Amino acid sequence: MVFLDSPAGVGFSQPLLNASDYTDDFTAGRLVEFLKQFLVLYPQYKNREFYITGESYAGMYIPFLVHKLITDPVENLHLTGFAIGNPFTDTVIDGGNVCPQECLTLLLESGFGYNIQNLLDRSDVYGDVCLLTQVTSLRSSMPQQLTSANPRRRSSAKLVRPLTHRGVIGPCQALYTAQYLQLYAVQRALHVYDMHVNWVSCNPRVTSRYTRTRSALPKYPTILQAGLKALVYSGDADATVPFLGTQRWLTTPNMDSNVSDGLDLSIVSPWQSWVGPDKQLAGYTVRYTNLTFTTVKGAGHMVPATRPLHALYLFECFVYGQVACDSFAYPKDSLEYLSGADISVDFDGGRGEGALIPWAITAVVVVLGSMLGLVFWAKKEPDQVVEYSVDKSTTTRSMSTLGMYR
Repeated sequence: MVFLDSPAGVGFSQPLLNASDYTDDFTAGRLVEFLKQFLVLYPQYKNREFYITGESYAGMYIPFLVHKLITDPVENLHLTGFAIGNPFTDTVIDGGNVCPQECLTLLLESGFGYNIQNLLDRSDVYGDVCLLTQVTSLRSSMPQQLTSANPRRRSSAKLVRPLTHRGVIGPCQALYTAQYLQLYAVQRALHVYDMHVNWVSCNPRVTSRYTRTRSALPKYPTILQAGLKALVYSGDADATVPFLGTQRWLTTPNMDSNVSDGLDLSIVSPWQSWVGPDKQLAGYTVRYTNLTFTTVKGAGHMVPATRPLHALYLFECFVYGQVACDSFAYPKDSLEYLSGADISVDFDGGRGEGALIPWAITAVVVVLGSMLGLVFWAKKEPDQVVEYSVDKSTTTRSMSTLGMYR
C-alpha cells in the first residue's frame, strides 16, 4: 500500500508550487507522473491489481486521476477500481446539503442563534469538542456560519473523540497528530531527511492558492463505462459532506440551469442493511449501474477513524468479494462486538483527556483527507485466512486500515 501526499506542499511533500499549478487537473497530471516513476523504481508491481482510495476532497482528486488513467492509460498499470469516502464532489449539491434551506429557516425562526460550530464538530456530530486551543463562547452568528459553511474547512479546535475508536486519544486527535508528526525522531523514522517539516493536517498556504473545481461529475460518465469496481461510502454522522448530498448527486436527473445535474444512475439493487463481522448493523447499501454507495452507521467524516472494524470489513469485501471476506478472521472483544471500541483502555470519564497512543495516531494519519491511498494487489489464494493479532497489554494491533499486498 502506498500513501501519497498530494498536491505538493501538503503533509511532508515539498515544495510549495505557484498558484497556477494548484488546480485539480494539474494535480491529476502530477499523480500520473508519480505512478509512471513508481513503476520504474518498483517494477515488481507492474500489472498487479491497482486500486485508488481517498476521502473528503479526494472526491475531486480521484475522478480527475481515474479519468486521466482511462483516457491515457499508463503502461503496465492495471487499474482495477477506486473507493472514495465522504467525497466532496459537487459544490452546489454537496454544499446545499450542509444545512438545507428548510432546516435553516426553522432554526432562525426558533431563535436558535448560537454559534454551534464551537459546540459541535461537523465532521463527527456524535463526538466531543476539543477545547485545548480556544475557550468556547456563544455568539449570535449561527446564520452567517450556516449559510457560508465551507465543506472543506477544518479546525483543530473542533475535533472529537470517536465513540468507537480502539484506543483513547481524546477529542483533540488532530492536534495530537500534528504534534506527533512534528517530532524530529518521528520525521527521521519516516525518512524526512532534508529539513524539519512543520506538519499540519491542512496547509493554509496551499489552500489559499488552490483553484477548486466546481464539480467532478462530468468525469463520471467516462469512468463508469470503463468496467472498474467503484465504491462511494459515507459516514452518516458527517455534517461536513453529508451522505444525503452524495446520494443526490448520484441520483439527481438533469434539472434547470441553476442546479447542478446529477448522474441520474439507475438502481440495480435497492437499499438494504449490511452487517459487520461483529454481527451488528453497520449501515446501508445500494447498488447503482457500475457503482455501489454504502453508508456507515455512526461514522464521521473520516470513516476508518470512527468505525475502524466496519471500515476494514467494508474495504476488504470491496476488494476480495463478499464470500472471501466472510472467511477472514477479524479482531473482537466484548465491547467491540457491540460498537467497535476497545474496553481494554480506560476512558477518562468524558473529560476529553485520553491517553496518547501512537498506533491510534498512525491510524488517524492514514485517513487524512490530504492523502490518497494508492493500493497495489496481487492474486490471493482463496483458502488463505487473514488474521489480526491483538495485544491487550500494549493496546496495539496489527491491522490494515485500507488494504494490503496480496
